[in-house]
Amino acid sequence: MPPGKPKSHIGGHLLLPRNRPYCIIGDLHGRIETLEKIIERSPGYHFVLIGDSIHHKPFFKRTRKTSPVRTLQYIKNKVVSNQATLILGNNENYILENLVSPEEQILKREVKYTLKCLRELDFDERLDIISWLARCPLTVTIDSDSKRFNLGHGLFYKEVNKHNREKILSGPGFPWWKDRLEEYCPIEEDMYIFGHYGYPYMRKNLLILDATNFEGVGVYYTDREEFLIHY
Repeated sequence: MPPGKPKSHIGGHLLLPRNRPYCIIGDLHGRIETLEKIIERSPGYHFVLIGDSIHHKPFFKRTRKTSPVRTLQYIKNKVVSNQATLILGNNENYILENLVSPEEQILKREVKYTLKCLRELDFDERLDIISWLARCPLTVTIDSDSKRFNLGHGLFYKEVNKHNREKILSGPGFPWWKDRLEEYCPIEEDMYIFGHYGYPYMRKNLLILDATNFEGVGVYYTDREEFLIHY
């Protein structure tokens, strides 16, 4: 196995190698220009997107809406070149769940639009994106010299199965602050990093990067333990 490649990818969990610095990026929601700025300002990092990379929010004023297919293609190119890793979030999973659903049964307008954009691609290009997305991990662990980072979109489980998959994608329920998310972070020496919940949050060994409700994108650098919000 070439140096720097992921060590394992079993059952939806991915262990990333420790010999590089990581930039962990919260819910992007289609803000491709913000992602490009983060990458430009962070040379030398491997970028881990923590889910919900697609579906621009209607209340975003600072950023332009980007085609979900363009966003997925951009991220996929980074992943294929070993510059990035994408963790599945509930929004990516909506696409996989509804690939063969009749349109009248799809409730979310943004999901209908993304599927429409995918259908407009030629067959091979469409299949390439879908098969890549289906192989993305649900949870990731990063070992560093100082600590271990456990990442998931809504929650983290190392053993991914049909019983905890939905919780990983969408969290334990809402309102989430009543669910005591820190109870899902049992190893005190580890840092747990989630997206999904809309507001950045730090408590004990838990960090939520999602700054969607502030129109920001939360970013955490593992080598310097720095949390920033990019616009």
